Amino acid sequence: MLRSADLTESPWKQGSYIPELDLLRDLLKLTLGSAQRSGRIAKGLDAWIAHELRRAGFLHDAVWPRTRRPRILPADLADIEAAIDELVAAMEDAEATGPRLTPARVRRAIRNLNDKRLGEKDAYILGDFYAKQVDVVISSWRRGPELLVSTKTMFSSYRNNFKNRHEEAVGEVSTLRRRHPMAAMGFVFLVRSNIYDNEGDYGLLQNILTRLRRPGETFDATMLLVAEWDEADPAGTVRPVDQPDPSLDAGTFFADLVKATTERTPAGEHAEVRRRREGEPKGGLPDITAAEIEDIDADD
Repeated sequence: MLRSADLTESPWKQGSYIPELDLLRDLLKLTLGSAQRSGRIAKGLDAWIAHELRRAGFLHDAVWPRTRRPRILPADLADIEAAIDELVAAMEDAEATGPRLTPARVRRAIRNLNDKRLGEKDAYILGDFYAKQVDVVISSWRRGPELLVSTKTMFSSYRNNFKNRHEEAVGEVSTLRRRHPMAAMGFVFLVRSNIYDNEGDYGLLQNILTRLRRPGETFDATMLLVAEWDEADPAGTVRPVDQPDPSLDAGTFFADLVKATTERTPAGEHAEVRRRREGEPKGGLPDITAAEIEDIDADD
């Protein structure tokens, strides 16, 4: 579903970021129909956020989780990964019409190379006190962590869990912000429409997410989404995702993240992100590579 989604069109319309909420709804339908839906819904939410960052213009493999395994892989290794894929494909094509590759040691070496995973399943970012698992990440060896998004899903017992989730969020942003003060940081909460059933539950969460958003101090952007479905047929009854607070909606969230990331990096970085946001024609400032930086330093 994500591979077939369009990434060529800019999400910016007349200065506003327009997220693909219909795609999120489709992902919810897919995950609600699975046996282990609680964990899969969270992963579907993470995948959708990563997709939106690619729509914003960030390099495809630089956004984690990726659309292929391993989900976490530095974009700097993408060329090596592609070379391994090509080597294995060439061997399989040759063996499809002829004998197995010889000597056997070479064949085993290619197979073993393909079995070695260059990346990881989850992204752990070192903070001030401990390494924290972060759900959606943009990072590289050269830049370090640039964008960090944590997501939470909760579909019942809201009042009993809000305090713990709030304390976790405060501790997380504190430890990560101290070590990575220039990284753009976001926090996302997806709940179910039954949050409106108990008076005060929605207002409490709204207040928590509003207070957690302090650009440059805590989170640069926070988002609150409300999903609705019937328990008798979850996958078949998902309604359009609700955004009850305009200050916490998806468009504002992604616009704030893009703004924080581009304002904290030199003008030559993330050229496509800047072009899409500013509505410039193609051919603006290119992303500067590590080799080009070394050349600039050498000239100086």
